[in-house]
Amino acid sequence: MPDAISRAPRVRAERMILATRVALAMYALFAIWLDPAEPARYARLTYTLHASYLAYASVIAAVLWRHATLGTLPLITHVADIALFSIFQYLTLGPSSPFFVYFVFSLFCGALRWGWRGAIGTAPVVLIAFIAIGLSMRSTLGPVEFELNRFVIRIGYLVMVATLLGYLGLHERRLREEIEHLARWPPAVGVDRSQLTERVLAHACAVVGAGTALVVWEQIDEPRVSVASWSVNGFSVTRHATMEFDPVVPGALDDASFATVGSIAGATVLVSRSGRLSEWRGTPVHADLLPRLGSGDVASAPFHTERLAGRAFFGELGGASTEVLPLVEVVAREIGSSLDQMEMHARQQQLAIGEERIRVARDLHDGVLQSLTGVRLELQSVATSLDASALDQIRDRLLAIERALAIEQRELRLFIDDLKPFTAPKRTAGELAIKLAVLRERIGLEWKVPITLRVGAPLASLAADVEEAIPLMVHEGIVNALKHGHPSRVAVDVESAADGIRITISDDGRGFPFRGRYDHARLAASNVGPVSLRERVASLGGQMAIESGETGARVEILLQPPLREA
Repeated sequence: MPDAISRAPRVRAERMILATRVALAMYALFAIWLDPAEPARYARLTYTLHASYLAYASVIAAVLWRHATLGTLPLITHVADIALFSIFQYLTLGPSSPFFVYFVFSLFCGALRWGWRGAIGTAPVVLIAFIAIGLSMRSTLGPVEFELNRFVIRIGYLVMVATLLGYLGLHERRLREEIEHLARWPPAVGVDRSQLTERVLAHACAVVGAGTALVVWEQIDEPRVSVASWSVNGFSVTRHATMEFDPVVPGALDDASFATVGSIAGATVLVSRSGRLSEWRGTPVHADLLPRLGSGDVASAPFHTERLAGRAFFGELGGASTEVLPLVEVVAREIGSSLDQMEMHARQQQLAIGEERIRVARDLHDGVLQSLTGVRLELQSVATSLDASALDQIRDRLLAIERALAIEQRELRLFIDDLKPFTAPKRTAGELAIKLAVLRERIGLEWKVPITLRVGAPLASLAADVEEAIPLMVHEGIVNALKHGHPSRVAVDVESAADGIRITISDDGRGFPFRGRYDHARLAASNVGPVSLRERVASLGGQMAIESGETGARVEILLQPPLREA
């Protein structure tokens, strides 16, 4: 905290004043000791007052040096300084006093403490004190001691110093406001890119002090040009062919910042390139873009990002000059950065949408599609075995199919509901085992093949995506075995192991076209086995292995940590 306090602008300014006051008092005391003040009758009093002032300055510096909150003390010491400086000058030849610099010191103190208001507010007080001292001593001092020319010159000097300090204070305030505007640059994140672009351009105009803004840019990998214009009358974003505004600026102004003086058509253009200034005459903007800039002076700067390249123009500046170019360059870079962030955000959204589509397609393939395939095959079997003597058996099979369809309809409805945004309820430890049991029953009804399921220790606190994926992986593994291996039975084991969650699906069918054990890497390299299942396992950071032989197949899936929710 002390370091942060010491960096505060007001505290730093006050410390500078404290140190300068002590140094000025010491120097003045030394000067009086070296050459006693005139008139001589006030020499001892002047010496004593300066010594007292040095002591006062030293005490104030020691007390206030490490204070974080100054309160009204700066104002009190400011008034005290002006009063003491008036006394010192009165005792040392008044308007001709060598300590006139004290009044200049007061003006600087006011400017450092309160900016342009401090300089302008202190100036009348100091002028009144100086003029009052001069008028009161004019009758007591002779024409030699009272120098009228010096008196008038010093009044003018005080006025000029106060005016310059006021201007510097206003300039400093303007720079501070520009920095604050830049610090409040609107974030380029949101749903509507058009609204975000409008907000960015409106803020850019406020920073630069322009009435209109025009930005022309193109994506590096897309042959289209985008044009955005803003003014108090409205905002628009349009897209055009690359050659429509080619070139946006003449070749002599390419990659340079510039500001126009006078009418933009055939204007005198002040060009800044790599810190070097030059002049150029002509129309600096493509003719079709001129109407969007309005009247008045124009300033422009280019910007380049990883994905974009373009240029920003600001019109209706009311007096452009080379002084505004550094600010325009900074604002143009900020605009380019905001547009680049919007583009990156849009691409990320597209990627997320694409990944979600892939996930939905995989889930439909592994769930509903596989189940409907089983129902279709069962219906084909019923159709080929129609016999009047077997009506009861056919009725039972049709009822089983109806139950399977009802279960699948419920699963499809749950799947659709799962795509909607919602706050997921807290899952219980046995919920996964229940889902797997329902899955076993449904597949058994569809395929008329015995399926055994064993779930080990409770698999609680699994991450949501893992818990949702396990039933889908088990479903696809079982249906794949039934479709291609034609087994008489299928066994499923789901258990928690030291190295993660292990899922085993084994059957006594014909196995896969290959023989032997294939690990995950070999399956991917050979592109054999259930591809969709392998991709789902890989997306969760797991591994899949298959052992295939004449007497059946065994699919092993290992989902490794991190598997649990934080």
